[in-house]
Amino acid sequence: HGFPSEPLRPTQGHAFAMALAPRFGAEFARLVRERDEGGLYRLLRNVERGQAAPGEGRGAAPGRDAATASDAALAALERARQPRASGGERLEALLAALRAWCTQYLDEDDADWMLPALLQLAAAPRRLAAALDAGEGTDARKQRTVEAYREQFQRLHRDRDRREGALAISCELLRLYCRLGQPSQCSFVLAVVSQHGPDLDSLPKALSLPLCFLRGKHCVLDGKVADAEELLGWALARCPPKAVGNRRKILTYLVPCRLRMGRYPSLDCLRRHGLESYVGIAASVAAGDCKRFDQELEKHEDEFMNSGTYLVVEKLKLLAQRNLCRKVYEGVAGDCQVAGKAQHAHKQDLSWYERAFEWQDDCGADETFCVLAHLIFIGAIRGYL
Repeated sequence: HGFPSEPLRPTQGHAFAMALAPRFGAEFARLVRERDEGGLYRLLRNVERGQAAPGEGRGAAPGRDAATASDAALAALERARQPRASGGERLEALLAALRAWCTQYLDEDDADWMLPALLQLAAAPRRLAAALDAGEGTDARKQRTVEAYREQFQRLHRDRDRREGALAISCELLRLYCRLGQPSQCSFVLAVVSQHGPDLDSLPKALSLPLCFLRGKHCVLDGKVADAEELLGWALARCPPKAVGNRRKILTYLVPCRLRMGRYPSLDCLRRHGLESYVGIAASVAAGDCKRFDQELEKHEDEFMNSGTYLVVEKLKLLAQRNLCRKVYEGVAGDCQVAGKAQHAHKQDLSWYERAFEWQDDCGADETFCVLAHLIFIGAIRGYL
């Protein structure tokens, strides 16, 4: 697909179509007639950013040969840019443009050229709805947009040759569900999407990366750490190095997953991506410092709660406890070596562990026994009591 892979900048609250250049209609019609997928993508992206339309002033007037659905989409976009239009009217116009574009996308024999524009037309209502709701303090616009997205998703998913379009709509649905605090609704969408197992490598990067990230994020919320690590690792490996914001979003969920698997990020990586909240967490887990871990978790609790990673990070305490046990074991085994009792190094008095856990986690003898029994049960350490 002939469109760039760099991430899109979010809108600044004003309507997507309010910045349309005067010759936008002519340029849009010309690109549709020529089926210029890259040109359509750049046109819609630049207009959303408030920049002039590419080739402004050289486009011809819309011709008679333009498709009916394309004319409807253009008419809806023109309504959305009316200065006197209210926020609700602009949102409805953008949704109408999306419906019209999806109609032509379904009717076209070769619709690949329409996918880049579909990505932009699908994202615009979500961004506008979020901006309007932020100003009004409600979720009404986002709820309305969810309904429209579900309708188009069901239409596109029925046609096996239009699955890429369905995936584009599904990404916007997943984003809105997360914004609405309804991650449980994502399960239905992901179950439908996963039925035919889309090959991520065969999809355009502008579609495969968001899809992979959103699926990985949902796995984190569901506690499926191994699946999340695989999906988010795939997304990070293919995310452009210059897309610092997108890489930070991926790492926000990938770092705790890899910590759970015993893979520690470098200090430079965390600071470079603005993830200082994980610096103390990673250091305390690696050192088996349960006391510092509790302090860091409490300090960054709000941040972890807002991102949805709190439960994953909280379970890292098991890893900190495991590392604490390892350090105690190595210390006691070293003393046995010095005393010439290496053959008894594996038989250790529980009092050493009781003192360590009382110092680090305010645990009594019975609590320490329970912690050790649990760590043995889950396979974090090997031994018997």
